[in-house]
Amino acid sequence: MKKEKIMQENSIQDRNPGGEADGKTFTPESFSADYRSNSSLPLRAEKEAQAAEEMDKELDDFLPEGESLPEEEFLTKWSRDLEDTQEQEEEKEPSASSEETDEEASVPQATALRQRRPQGRRWYGLLVGSVVLLLALTGVCFLAYLGGSSLYAKLTDDSQLRAYDTFLTPVVMLDPEPFDSPEKASNDFVQEASLWKVILEDGGSRYTKYDDNGRVIIPLGDVAAACSELFGPDRNLSPGTPSEESFYTYDTSDNSYHVALFSSDSAVTPYTESTYSEDGKTVLRVGYVSPTDAFKTGGSSSESPDSPTPTKYMEYVLAEDPETGNSYIYAVREAKE
Repeated sequence: MKKEKIMQENSIQDRNPGGEADGKTFTPESFSADYRSNSSLPLRAEKEAQAAEEMDKELDDFLPEGESLPEEEFLTKWSRDLEDTQEQEEEKEPSASSEETDEEASVPQATALRQRRPQGRRWYGLLVGSVVLLLALTGVCFLAYLGGSSLYAKLTDDSQLRAYDTFLTPVVMLDPEPFDSPEKASNDFVQEASLWKVILEDGGSRYTKYDDNGRVIIPLGDVAAACSELFGPDRNLSPGTPSEESFYTYDTSDNSYHVALFSSDSAVTPYTESTYSEDGKTVLRVGYVSPTDAFKTGGSSSESPDSPTPTKYMEYVLAEDPETGNSYIYAVREAKE
């Protein structure tokens, strides 16, 4: 009996994890600390717990009262840890689900926010686009106005025509006979027109020398220069006293003209209405305006007409001086109806 009891104690020591057998620590084969599989862990732990209880019952028969095996404390601690782990996982699952719920709830809010934001941007973009469109339309209208004003000014600009009037005045006031070239023009007409050009430039105020009869003395050189400007470089002036009585005489002693100055208000004046080109020359349609025309006598009155009513029309052909680039009178002819 004693022998059997000793053999059982040796058997118990071999299975005892607290004892040493062959220098190795006993570890229950059924124990597993693998936490990666949550689904199989409770079942495995239950089986191991049942096995441990059966083992404890067998071993308790051989232990004194009030003592317990060391592995019971380990298993109890392991069981508590397992329960705590399960509780923590259960606590995490609701929190995770609540987080998911919060995320899901935040998705419609973010979507609604995104839907609201583009709507605000559309209103802002519409406002900015309207302002830009209005400014662009204003700019286009302003450019159109400037273009129209410029075009109207060009169409109604008669400054060049009025410049022709100033140039033709000393010739038109003499109402010359038509001629085909400057050389065919009458010498008395050319001489008198040249004198008038000199006088009309400044009213003769630059000439301060007078003869015994109170006539202004004008040097021949000034009259010859005026002749070239009016009738071109190829027209030579032949100075002399006219055959008929006139307002000037030529003095050969000092090569000068003695001119009795008087007003030209009673003479006709030119009014150039149009121009066109012909064989490289410029043809002017010039009207002869009487000094009594309402256009000249009306002044700035509202009843004054916008244009004169010429008594007749003539065409003046202008050529260009190749040296100076200035125009001169090449011919005078009857106007075409």
